[in-house]
Amino acid sequence: MFPEPSPVPSKILSIREALSNPLRRRIVLILIENPGISIRQLARELGVGAGSLSGHLLILQRLGLIREERNGRRVSLYLNQSFLLGARERRRAKL
Repeated sequence: MFPEPSPVPSKILSIREALSNPLRRRIVLILIENPGISIRQLARELGVGAGSLSGHLLILQRLGLIREERNGRRVSLYLNQSFLLGARERRRAKL
C-alpha cells in the first residue's frame, strides 16, 4: 500500500557530499587498490551486507565515480577513470 522508502537520497549535489560518508570513502579507496573487485568481496572487505552496500554503490554510480561490469552473475566494480580525468581537467580549467 505504501511505497518502500528509498535507501538512496533523491539528490546528491556534489562529490564532496557523497564522499562525506566514511563508508563511501572506504569503497573508493578499496576500488583504487582492488579494481574489478566483486560486490560480494567488497561487502566482505567492508564488513557489511551486500544489501546495505547497494545504496552507497548506487550513489557513487549516479555521480559517475564508479562503474560496474557484468560477466554472467558476477558484477565487478571499477573507479570510472574517464570521470576522474575529466574532473581533474575541469579543476585545472578553473585555476
